[in-house]
Amino acid sequence: MRRPFHVVNRRKKDFDIVEIDLDDVLFVGSYNGEKYLQTPQGAFYYIKSPEEQERFFEMQGFIKLDRCFMAQESKIEFYDEEMHHVFFEPEPISRNALRAPVSRAHYHAVKQIRRGKSLESTSNEWTAIHRRDLATE
Repeated sequence: MRRPFHVVNRRKKDFDIVEIDLDDVLFVGSYNGEKYLQTPQGAFYYIKSPEEQERFFEMQGFIKLDRCFMAQESKIEFYDEEMHHVFFEPEPISRNALRAPVSRAHYHAVKQIRRGKSLESTSNEWTAIHRRDLATE
């Protein structure tokens, strides 16, 4: 039975996120305080640094929205260009809709996303209501 596990294959100046089969792991060791998995092909490390985590999530279909935010692209329903947020439910959205901020540096990745029912007047009305809510938070 295959038991996949994502790990980091580190080289001197770069790294790759790779999938290994846990059945191929000979032992788990520690070097300089960092755990590694030893296989016949070499040593692989746990995903640890922010750069490694970001690359792993990109491989899984996530896109960067802001310095600290990534979202699964297939789950985004639409991008509100006035509020600079993505939403995860179709329009018209509820008052407590989950959303994530999008920085100007990353808006190009989401600016065209608009799934589901698009009601311009409802969207504008919702935006006006939620702008007031955000201003009072």
